Amino acid sequence: MKIQNKIYLSIFCFIVIGMLCAVFLPKEAKRNEAAVLRVGAGDDISGLLMKEVLKQVEGQRKITAEEIENSAFSDCCSNSAQWAMNAKEINVAFYCSHIAKHTVENNKDVMIYAPVIMNSELIVYQKDWKDIRELGVLQGRKQEQKLAKETYPQIEKMHEISQKGIAYSLEDGQIDGAILDITKAVYFPSYSRKPLADRDYISYVLVVDKEFEKTEAFQEFIRAYNLAVEKLQDAKYLAKCMEADEKWVKDTTIKFLTLPESE
Repeated sequence: MKIQNKIYLSIFCFIVIGMLCAVFLPKEAKRNEAAVLRVGAGDDISGLLMKEVLKQVEGQRKITAEEIENSAFSDCCSNSAQWAMNAKEINVAFYCSHIAKHTVENNKDVMIYAPVIMNSELIVYQKDWKDIRELGVLQGRKQEQKLAKETYPQIEKMHEISQKGIAYSLEDGQIDGAILDITKAVYFPSYSRKPLADRDYISYVLVVDKEFEKTEAFQEFIRAYNLAVEKLQDAKYLAKCMEADEKWVKDTTIKFLTLPESE
């Protein structure tokens, strides 16, 4: 009898725990089926651009807030970021050049529409530059590795590190320096920095679902995008968005590119 009571008690406990989990644990966000514009970007300068674009979209009032859904990825090179476009969870995305190329090669339903941001990475370091030999770089960022080695032949080794680990590795001295997105480099104001390359290069491009590209909603997105870019081209406004010093921003070579609008 005692064993039977223990069994009943165990079942009851499992039921209670299950009910508590169902109530209190975070639930997976449901997809907004009413969304016309579904856009994604990483936790970097492309994410800042996405937020500014969506402000302009809502300001135009031709696409309502209920018709907009946005996804923020830890990094555009993450599996979830690539899955989102392939699964049609998003129809517009800001991807780095390398992942954009990989995505369109493996998904015939999407296309690279145009480049949107140039020169958005910096090399951040503490030592004397002549002693810099090993750099940390985010996983999957092949273009950044190539540009750094071409521009600075003294670089002997690259370490691919996760978004979460790269700042710690830099501060802990595990690497001599790090290739960081401008929105991450700003957190190291006392560190020295150099441009990633001695020429212009494309950092991010706009990837779009081919069917969505034909819609009026996409044209509204482009108009909003250009309004956002016009604001971000002002170093004072960009510095405010990044919570950075204006002079610090002016010393970078970042460029936001406008896109052609249909009449």
